[in-house]
Amino acid sequence: MIKKLIIFFTLFIVFFSNKAFADWEKFGETESATYYINFNETSYDDKYIYYWVLTDYFKEQENSFITSKYFSKKVYKQTDCKRFRTSAMQIILYENKMSEGNILINESYKESSFTTPIFESIGFEELEQICSHIEK
Repeated sequence: MIKKLIIFFTLFIVFFSNKAFADWEKFGETESATYYINFNETSYDDKYIYYWVLTDYFKEQENSFITSKYFSKKVYKQTDCKRFRTSAMQIILYENKMSEGNILINESYKESSFTTPIFESIGFEELEQICSHIEK
């Protein structure tokens, strides 16, 4: 009976954990975090591409605006591939890894504040990934 329960729970965890993270595709890693893009929720118009990026930190992070620490961050981005620049439209900080647990901050921005990433940075890799995905 115990063996059956262990097998059941193992299969349950494997099945549901893969499903929860299936939309996130890893595109890079630094000393502090792993970075993912959700290509399934990507949209675009004549000028911009819109998509989610997930940063999954190895250690708890601190923010001066909140007392709680967080392990992951999702950012909804607006990107201009022609000019190779991007802007955050929404930032959500999560208590746990892979955007799980309580939401600690959920900020939306009405005005775009575009930046161009530094060559060979994780932001540069992100733009290369999303822009080449849309061109396909």
